[in-house]
Amino acid sequence: MGCIQSIRCKPKSFRESIIVLELNASIDSNPTSIDEGSGVVLRYRTPHFRATARVLVPPVPAKETWTIGWIQACNHMEFFNTYGDKGM
Repeated sequence: MGCIQSIRCKPKSFRESIIVLELNASIDSNPTSIDEGSGVVLRYRTPHFRATARVLVPPVPAKETWTIGWIQACNHMEFFNTYGDKGM
């Protein structure tokens, strides 16, 4: 299997020949909902992030198997609770 870490050990010519041909990303249009069912914690249900891509990969040696997938990360998030005309 290949992963972003293992690609570093491949020759530079191989790494540079991996091409992202198309990339699409979107967030579902439904609003974030708040589940207040617990007296201890609020659970925020956010819209799903969706992504697709077409990737061109050079021939892989016969003894290697690669799985190409997504890793989603979030480095910043802000929530604002609005209480009608009472404030946020």
